[in-house]
Amino acid sequence: MARLGFYLVSILMAVAVWRFTNYMNARPYDPASLNQADPGRAVDAYENINNLLITLGTGILGAMGFLLTNKPNRQYRFQDLWPASLSVVCVGVSLYFGYVSFVNVEFVVGNSIGTIQVELAQWPQKAHFLTLLAGVFFFADFVMQDLGKAD
Repeated sequence: MARLGFYLVSILMAVAVWRFTNYMNARPYDPASLNQADPGRAVDAYENINNLLITLGTGILGAMGFLLTNKPNRQYRFQDLWPASLSVVCVGVSLYFGYVSFVNVEFVVGNSIGTIQVELAQWPQKAHFLTLLAGVFFFADFVMQDLGKAD
């Protein structure tokens, strides 16, 4: 029952965040402020976000390894391990997209395209974030069920 509640709350939070994001993106902005933006600062911010997501992903992988190996006599069933497996796969794919994102931003900067607001630079960043978010979700599911079990 707690697991079903976890999934329902997670879905409701995802919908709420998605609607809030759409609301914020629909708000008007001043186009004159975009002309004054420093492209170097935008690239720095983009790379900092990429670094933070990579750090979070490797932290999740380390935490997953710790949880799976800290009790050597513990035997996990398949239904216990599928959230952990999905989490590891999602985080691994996220790290790959982080690398692709870094390479694409370097390509954009190296070819003097002038902005990182091109699809070549944006889609890997979105995929990087969304796959990491899925990994965090499955990690939280695994932790919740693992901590709920008595030794």
